[in-house]
Amino acid sequence: MNRGILLLFAPVLFGACASVSRDQCLRAAVEDIRTLDRLIAETEAGRARGYGIVRLDMPVLERRHCTGSSGAATCLETDIVTVERPVAIDPASEDRKLAGMRAKREALIPRAMMQIADCRRRYPEAQ
Repeated sequence: MNRGILLLFAPVLFGACASVSRDQCLRAAVEDIRTLDRLIAETEAGRARGYGIVRLDMPVLERRHCTGSSGAATCLETDIVTVERPVAIDPASEDRKLAGMRAKREALIPRAMMQIADCRRRYPEAQ
């Protein structure tokens, strides 16, 4: 009985795995382009603002109520807080950086298209 149920659902389970594998393959094919798109957008935003933003992870001590073998007490725990700070930018340097990232993005497109075609060949969409 259990074997029959397992055999009944096997195509559904394998189909779901193929769909996940296809999605992972497609995501991997465009991962570098998506990263460059995000970096280009951040750089363009900083260029438009006139300053950049640096993110720093800062440790912060927080007093909390703790319970232990000796009962209730106050404890210090370390949390990490991300702080954004403005930083000066060199517009000419940012323009060069943007040009380099845009050129790299364009160079990655043919490779990504080949990888996408390979993903579609290896994991055909279920009809």
